Amino acid sequence: MTVVAFIMLKVRTDSTREVLEKVKSFRETKQAHIIFGAYDMIVKAEFKDNDDMSRFVVDKLKSIDGVLDTATNVCAL
Repeated sequence: MTVVAFIMLKVRTDSTREVLEKVKSFRETKQAHIIFGAYDMIVKAEFKDNDDMSRFVVDKLKSIDGVLDTATNVCAL
């Protein structure tokens, strides 16, 4: 069963566009957008399982220079 998540990112102001392009380059990313509000970016991503999702967030997203914080929202259905 595919795991779908919407991941919110807080990003350093001077690196928003660079982070967006990097996030869009990942195979797991289906959509990524700069947004207004408490977070700076939203990413829709799909994974084969929860371990795959965890590796994506911890090893890929959080390692990008300029990413300050993430919040992962997993779809229930």
